Amino acid sequence: MAEKIIPRGSSIGLARLLGITDRRVRQLTEQGVLSRQAEGDFIYPEAIEEYYAYKYKSNEEVDYMAEKALHEKTKRELAELELAKRRNEVHDAEDVQIVMVDMLTKLRSQLLGLPTKMAKLLAERDASYIDAALTQEIEERLKELSDYSPTMFSEEAFGNEEENH
Repeated sequence: MAEKIIPRGSSIGLARLLGITDRRVRQLTEQGVLSRQAEGDFIYPEAIEEYYAYKYKSNEEVDYMAEKALHEKTKRELAELELAKRRNEVHDAEDVQIVMVDMLTKLRSQLLGLPTKMAKLLAERDASYIDAALTQEIEERLKELSDYSPTMFSEEAFGNEEENH
């Protein structure tokens, strides 16, 4: 019976079979991916099997599926965010900043105008009347801040404000 010949060879021969460089074969050998025989050569069928097991290991499939799941989750979150924006449940930070600056600027102007407005009405009044009148005016101005409406952040509201300025 003829003895079965097992193809063996150098890193250069293995590199040619695998379609990679000799340097890459040596790197994979140093990393323990490819096993070299004691004589210094490779048993080609074993080395090829080790190389492809390394190249196509199942971790890449798990990573692909995990990445795909993350991508789908992100797409869903973006769709939910877009839907919430259309329902006026959430607003862009830039829009919130514009509305808040506008509201606070108006409040500041109104509060700074109170002394002039109230001075004539409060002249020669007793302290309790002055206190009640000032408190009422301040509360009315603060109530305007609490009159939130999602439409304040709509494009139409911004368009109307730009026309008013």
